[in-house]
Amino acid sequence: MLALSACYGKKPDVRTATPKPRAEEISFTAIESPSLAFLPRQQEATPWRLEEDPIVIPGDRLANYLDQDAARFLHYGALDLTSGKYETVDGHGFATVEIFRFPDFVKSFGAYSIRKGPTIKYLPIQNESFATAHAIHLWRGPFYVRVTGQGEGDALVRLVSFVAARMPTAPGRPGVFTFFPEKLRIPNSERYSADSGFGQTYLGNSFQASFNVDNDLIDGLIIPTADTKAATQILNAYRGLYAANGKLLDPIPNLGEDNFTAEDQYLGRAVGFRIDRFVIAFNGYKDRQHLVDLAITTDQRILGTIRKQLNTADERAGRSGERRDRRPAWAQRP
Repeated sequence: MLALSACYGKKPDVRTATPKPRAEEISFTAIESPSLAFLPRQQEATPWRLEEDPIVIPGDRLANYLDQDAARFLHYGALDLTSGKYETVDGHGFATVEIFRFPDFVKSFGAYSIRKGPTIKYLPIQNESFATAHAIHLWRGPFYVRVTGQGEGDALVRLVSFVAARMPTAPGRPGVFTFFPEKLRIPNSERYSADSGFGQTYLGNSFQASFNVDNDLIDGLIIPTADTKAATQILNAYRGLYAANGKLLDPIPNLGEDNFTAEDQYLGRAVGFRIDRFVIAFNGYKDRQHLVDLAITTDQRILGTIRKQLNTADERAGRSGERRDRRPAWAQRP
């Protein structure tokens, strides 16, 4: 009885009775974004009409809207998402326009390009766009536009074209892609992956393209790193992958500042090399010589760019009478 009395006489813990503060409610229709200017209002984009006020979702709130897909967009640094819902005036079509805004055109290109697949149809909407069964994807400067829905004929294409026409002109693909050979490159295969390359995370932040050499499909990547030390570490890690699982072959004379060739039953054949702070690699499963040829051509294109930059620096130095840093622009420190 004494124990029972003590139990009943115990004061309640007021901390457990204190209600938790309610989460702050945000009106997504009241948030501003430059992307709002690109959405058609009312019935501006015939035959579409806006159903309700558009919303803007900040980057740190994307998980509330996109669930698991939010992490990928945040990996590319998405600043916000502007979304508007539309229907056709006859009620037979519907669409959602999503405009993802990024810090720069490289990151937006990355978020756009990872959606590419083998069964897509490219559209003549700048800077680049393609269609799948029920969606159209558009890359334009620091914006990635995704339109999903259903409409008669080319209704969805007209909706995307209206949005694109309102956007400012933008630069083309990142300049790193000019290092890849143009001949034999599969059209529109260029992509940028912040996650990985050839299935390896240390080959992430890479500019990638695919090639068709006599029906031999080959993937290539270029990684611009912070310095030669970082580039060396990445190349050594890729070389170590083959050393541990397959076998290393003879290196290629005069290719880059360091290179290796290798093969493995599952990883395929590979050629990797380094020039200053750039790591370049090609991966395929058939003829090793095809990889070697692509690597040599890429090496020459990079060296040609470096020479051009040095000549330009020399000309400027000659006009000004100043002594210039003879390293290429991308290797110089500000």
